[in-house]
Amino acid sequence: MSLQEIIENETEIFECAKAFRQDANNLMYELAKVSTSGLPTTEFVAKEIYDHKYNNKGLFRDDWTYYFHGAECRFDNLKTGQIVELIYITQPEFGFLDGYFFFNYLATTDRFKKLTGVLTDSSKTWAAIEALADKGILKRDLSVTIKRNIIAR
Repeated sequence: MSLQEIIENETEIFECAKAFRQDANNLMYELAKVSTSGLPTTEFVAKEIYDHKYNNKGLFRDDWTYYFHGAECRFDNLKTGQIVELIYITQPEFGFLDGYFFFNYLATTDRFKKLTGVLTDSSKTWAAIEALADKGILKRDLSVTIKRNIIAR
């Protein structure tokens, strides 16, 4: 994959990154709403999950499974096979991009599967994320203290 191929597909990659951000935030906020603790999302994440007081895996909305691991959470849609894996320690924003997670998202989301012709694996996806951030299409959030600080804004 060349820089030219990234540039030729930058609009579609950006649209996928925006959709990922929306899906990631929606899933985490919905999961927090159905938690038995009744805490707002940021407190739910900080207290329930980070302190490991919340069950680290389960089912919600009848069609999504969730699995908290380390600083991340993976959602799998049982009907469509879509995978939305996110970094939850960046709360209240859950849409930061990780090359591996973003590749899995685009490969399992019907409207973006065609991007796998350009972004054929996670290392190429990482390169595209970095290139589009360098170009200013994706944004680096320097207030986030982890390396995975790029987002669609």
